[in-house]
Amino acid sequence: MFSIRACHFAILVSLLAILAVPALTRAESVCPYLWSRDLRLTSVGEDVLKLQQFLNASEETLIASAGVGSPGQESTIFGAKTKAAVAKFQEKYFNEILAPNGLTKGTGTVGPSTRATLNTLCILSPASASSADGTEASVNDALTVSDPGQPDTSLAPSSAGVLFHTFTLAAGSKDVLVSEVVLERTGFGSDGAFANFGLWDEDGLQVGPVAALNSQHRLVFRRSFTIPAGQERTFEVYANMNVDLSSYEGQMPVIQLLSLSASSPVEGQLPLRGTPQTVNNTLTVGGADATLSEYDPHGATTRYIDDTNVRFAGIRIAAHSQESLTFTSIIWTQAGTAGAGDIANVKTVVNGVEYPAIRSPYSEKEYVTLFDPGIVIEKGLSIDVYVKGDPLPGAANRTIKFDIRDINDEVGLDGNLYGFGVGLSPVGNTDVAGAESAFITSDGTTDGDTGSPFFSGSTITIRGATATGVGKM
Repeated sequence: MFSIRACHFAILVSLLAILAVPALTRAESVCPYLWSRDLRLTSVGEDVLKLQQFLNASEETLIASAGVGSPGQESTIFGAKTKAAVAKFQEKYFNEILAPNGLTKGTGTVGPSTRATLNTLCILSPASASSADGTEASVNDALTVSDPGQPDTSLAPSSAGVLFHTFTLAAGSKDVLVSEVVLERTGFGSDGAFANFGLWDEDGLQVGPVAALNSQHRLVFRRSFTIPAGQERTFEVYANMNVDLSSYEGQMPVIQLLSLSASSPVEGQLPLRGTPQTVNNTLTVGGADATLSEYDPHGATTRYIDDTNVRFAGIRIAAHSQESLTFTSIIWTQAGTAGAGDIANVKTVVNGVEYPAIRSPYSEKEYVTLFDPGIVIEKGLSIDVYVKGDPLPGAANRTIKFDIRDINDEVGLDGNLYGFGVGLSPVGNTDVAGAESAFITSDGTTDGDTGSPFFSGSTITIRGATATGVGKM
């Protein structure tokens, strides 16, 4: 039976449907879109308009509910309201944006990590990569996955870094943004044998932070990167094995590439299976101890923009007695408020010898030094390693703080006898989270579980230049 209540209900449903259309239209009108530059307060451009429209598509990141900046009233100017909305977006995606860069609050600046997350959320998925008229995307635009040859089957000893998988990605006629790499643990093995995994490119650079297996036995790397048109890149996946493997002795797990999220269709045979590696709890590989270097600032301090060769952080690495080690690389993460352009001449110094520290293409906060040839640390001996640089005028009233984020992959150490990557353990100068010039553990002692970051550097506050200058370190 027709009733007034039913009529009112039908009208209400119709009104709700009409009101829902603008939000849907906004989301559809923005994506797919690719942000290609950093954006900050006073930036101007079409990409700012797209950013505002994207943020306004979600109540959680709404720029304004009415007036300037509200849905339908976006502009090409990056103002204070946009900055606040970007900060909310960064905090919403804390694990993808803030945590990898050592930050706890949104900055409101759209840097590489924020852009990568925006692009991940606003690109065409492989399943929907057809053109608007329904035709299939050109095969020439595809991202092709291929097998460059998997590592030989070998041992996976406790506390070792072991190569489990390799894969090659080739772009077609246009650049391809890869926003997610998913791998899976399969074969005869258990997740408990693994501490975490690292993804490395062919130049020896780590692609984002380490990843651990989830409840679905999968690893997900979400640090975006680009394969240039007509080029191919090869990647390696290393496992950091746990210390106690007695429950997993003899298992032969396999790591396979399961899927990719990219801005072009993905072609090639997936899953791409690696080779099994035999878990071993009896072989004792080398290792190294970490303590604070005499060249570390040993606590918060103040420096000035006309200072040069400022020492930011330092550790001492001592090789165990099982085997000599080769020091191949180190990644310093700048966790202070200074921007990427506020520090110059960043160098890693090892026993008095300077090596350039380049900014990683995967994060503007990471500075990487690759040692070629590697630096040999003989059994029982140690080296002092510290990072230094020159604060620029843009660093005034900001902070510089260099951390080592991860215990396994950010300090590259290889055993010279067995050839495995080896771990670094703090044997002094430990403290709980929040401390500086300290190795962070769960209880502040050397017996505690490793914290994040592995090494927390001192906060260096940068002030403007003085009339007479200050003494240089």
